Amino acid sequence: MARQSVTAELPFHRLLRNNDLGIIENPLRRVHEDDLIADIRNFHHEYSLKDIVDVDVLIRGGLLARDEEATVTEGRLSDVEVSALEREKSTRIWDESKELKVILLTCCVGSVVQGWAQGAIVGANQLWPAEFGLIIGLTGPKEPEGHMNDIWRFSATNAIVYFAASSIGALLCDPLTEIFMGRRGALFVAAIMTFTASIGEGFTHSWQALFACRFLLGIGMGAKSSIIPVLESEISPARLRGQILTSWQTGTALGIAISAIVPLIVTGSWRFTIASSFIPAAMLLALVFVGSESPRWLAKKQRYSDAYKVLQRLRESPVLAARDLIRIRAQLDVETILFTRNANDVIELGNELPHLDAQAYRREISLAGYGRRIIQLFTIPRVRRSTLASFIVMSAQQLSGVNVFAFLASTLFEFAGISHKRSLWLFFGFGLANFVFSAIAYFYIDSKGRRFLLMLSLAAMFPLLLASGFAFKASSTNVENALVATFLVLYTLAYSPGAGVVPFLYSSEIFPQVLREVGMAWASAVCWMGAGILALTVPRLIHALGQTALLCLFAGLDAFALLMVWLLVPGTERQISTMEEMNYVFGVTTKKHMHYQLKEVAPWYYSRYVRRQRVEDLAPLYRYAKLKDTAAEDQ
Repeated sequence: MARQSVTAELPFHRLLRNNDLGIIENPLRRVHEDDLIADIRNFHHEYSLKDIVDVDVLIRGGLLARDEEATVTEGRLSDVEVSALEREKSTRIWDESKELKVILLTCCVGSVVQGWAQGAIVGANQLWPAEFGLIIGLTGPKEPEGHMNDIWRFSATNAIVYFAASSIGALLCDPLTEIFMGRRGALFVAAIMTFTASIGEGFTHSWQALFACRFLLGIGMGAKSSIIPVLESEISPARLRGQILTSWQTGTALGIAISAIVPLIVTGSWRFTIASSFIPAAMLLALVFVGSESPRWLAKKQRYSDAYKVLQRLRESPVLAARDLIRIRAQLDVETILFTRNANDVIELGNELPHLDAQAYRREISLAGYGRRIIQLFTIPRVRRSTLASFIVMSAQQLSGVNVFAFLASTLFEFAGISHKRSLWLFFGFGLANFVFSAIAYFYIDSKGRRFLLMLSLAAMFPLLLASGFAFKASSTNVENALVATFLVLYTLAYSPGAGVVPFLYSSEIFPQVLREVGMAWASAVCWMGAGILALTVPRLIHALGQTALLCLFAGLDAFALLMVWLLVPGTERQISTMEEMNYVFGVTTKKHMHYQLKEVAPWYYSRYVRRQRVEDLAPLYRYAKLKDTAAEDQ
């Protein structure tokens, strides 16, 4: 007797809103081949694509998006197209198209700008306060009572860049993308702000003027951090997306390392040190319009002909570009279930792909103003889960204590009695180690998964933060310096591939297309708010607690972050092949995810590794539906 698999019985609204079976699927698998071909022909005609792509190429691309194995086996592709498909599965980043490499270069320069702008003030922090009449007294554990206001002014000048990035810069990402027509225009505006503010910092003559320039710098930094990871994620081939996205953290770490070596080369000139980030900012301004716009952004705007042109330059094969275009369009149709307020606009035929009238879809997008999109981050269940997860991973980066070293390293070291020059070398060592160790994620980000690397990183940092704290208590100065340097390198090794790389990478992938800009913006805002609080309070905490107690405090916060990631941040054991599959991952309820961790994962690890029992393999929370799941099977 014929019976249908349980996956075929689930309508789309269950997969996107309450996917407690953990099914991840290709939405096109529900569409019959003849219906898909007819739909593609209508799509080709409706959007006047005849001068852009042949309808037969678009159909073959759609069939490839629906079922790659069957399309190849049945001989639907030419030998040239099969060869292109096989090359795609084995190419490395440097073998990809020229267009992709140009966009990636632009994004890498942007990430270097980010790190350079963040770290430039570290080498200047021992020089500019005295010139502006601030006595911050970092030579002993006790401060004269009258100088406490100067410490807060110093802290505020360091912190304002992160508060500006959080409160204005990151949240400008969505409006800038809309007003200036896409990711590139928004990135250009962000680069202008960074370039202008960097030069302005070098010509200030009061702490108030420096404060104002750093406020503008923060706006540019916040906008870049929201735009670049999203742009990288949207132009990347699915197989290489994780590796390409590691460039954000790697580039930022490189920028921090370069900013650390500037004061060692140009000694005594804090003005050039603090303004030197204008150099990569100028390079970014030159590169930003060389590459193409994001094809997913173009598709969201219903500019499918432009999206196809970009995809063809990125993939260098018409049929692969057609496959990606049909895949993006199909998922946008699916996402209308989440965003359409009038259910009559959506026609769902049984369990097949929902269809939304094109005018109704455009109406929904046009009505989704910035305020409404912000509300949707917290009111739509699937999106709310993404928002919670992104907030946790971004907070975890700050709770790990890394920015105590990244932004206030010279303050921390010099208060411990380490000389100014040696503290600069230690900061440079941190930046260089962060850059080198971030590259480790390139090799494991897709095979091991984002969540695994983040949890491993947080777990390893806990004992190293404790060890770093107690290293400051060494009785000998030479021993202290050696221990601090050793544990700082080991801590950076633990931090960089996981807590360093994963938060921005993960947050750029997990939101649906319609809310990707605003979701990433709010995630970035959480990260920068945490960095601002650290920069504002750590100088005072160093005085109040001392280095050992401060780092022990962050060890506790790091452990708390690990627990939150384990309970509340979804992740899969295998690589998510397309960004659109994230809709199904976050269709699983938070309650179901927590239950799985507490009732299945924890007992399994306890039985296997504590009690040393032989147990069956742990059943995964997510499973990938296949095309045959929709067919009735005779048993």
